[in-house]
Amino acid sequence: MDATASTPISSRSSTLLPGFGEGCFKVSQDGLTPGWTLCVHPQGWIYYFNPALKVVTDQDLRQQDRMERTEYNCSQYPLSHLSEGMEVHLHMQTHMGFSGTNTTFNLVINHAYCVASYDIEEIKEDNICYLSPSRLNRCRRQYWNYLWNHPVHVPTPGRALEDTTDALTWFYTDNLISGARSTVPFSKSECEELSRVVRDFTLQSNEKSVSRTVFLAWFLREVCSFRDAESYGMYTQKELLAFRQRRLNPQNISQQPSPFVLASLNFIINALFFGIPHTYRAHVKITSEYRGRLASVQQNWEKYIERLVREYSHFLLIVSYRVFTSTS
Repeated sequence: MDATASTPISSRSSTLLPGFGEGCFKVSQDGLTPGWTLCVHPQGWIYYFNPALKVVTDQDLRQQDRMERTEYNCSQYPLSHLSEGMEVHLHMQTHMGFSGTNTTFNLVINHAYCVASYDIEEIKEDNICYLSPSRLNRCRRQYWNYLWNHPVHVPTPGRALEDTTDALTWFYTDNLISGARSTVPFSKSECEELSRVVRDFTLQSNEKSVSRTVFLAWFLREVCSFRDAESYGMYTQKELLAFRQRRLNPQNISQQPSPFVLASLNFIINALFFGIPHTYRAHVKITSEYRGRLASVQQNWEKYIERLVREYSHFLLIVSYRVFTSTS
């Protein structure tokens, strides 16, 4: 980036963004409306934030046409409805196949309650208490996904560490209770490693770390995604157990071949391929029905491949011996 295009904020204790550090830059460029701050994600990409308007955008405002479109979208949005702790993310998508038309998706963020939604009324302070558990979880997932991509201009939410610790404690407990059948996204050893990392986040040296915000936002986004897949807050205990059982054992509605075709196919498989496809199919079926962690599925496949190679090696040895004895 041209050094004359922006001037870095020397301290995070400035009046523009109190409590922040080297990731924010005051932009000074002809044609750019004052008040926009350039923020640099730890991954290296940039986005813009206007604290007066409470607007965040991923558009490159150094380009005049992008700046004009962003200002127009800001003028069309009811920014006055944003209360304290709220902001809006203006995301414009250009459709090249439709004469360059633009579609704007406005995600509203409520930092006070760590929720986000495309409906501003849904996440206002007076309405959050009416959200169902499943809907609240999805709004939380949208929030953490947003914060993962835009972590520089806001401090780490106060509940992030508490929610992370609580989720890790449950994941660890479920691993102890369910063992290999646990479906939580992290194994026991991974929970232990993550817990050590989270404990380090409580140190004063990490208090203003943007990378800490990114890590916690990523983890809590995965937690919310897992809960959404598990129908969080939708069923009673009995209903949830029945739902999971149906998911583990779906009804097979595929049509079976005729007995003649089935017998012919079995003869070909057993005579020409020594029944190997049967064992392969059985293992694939068992693996597809398993709903545990991916690492366990990989371990089962590795054991199966090792056994298959060993059995095939024994088969080749026997065949080679018989061919040798028959020709000698």
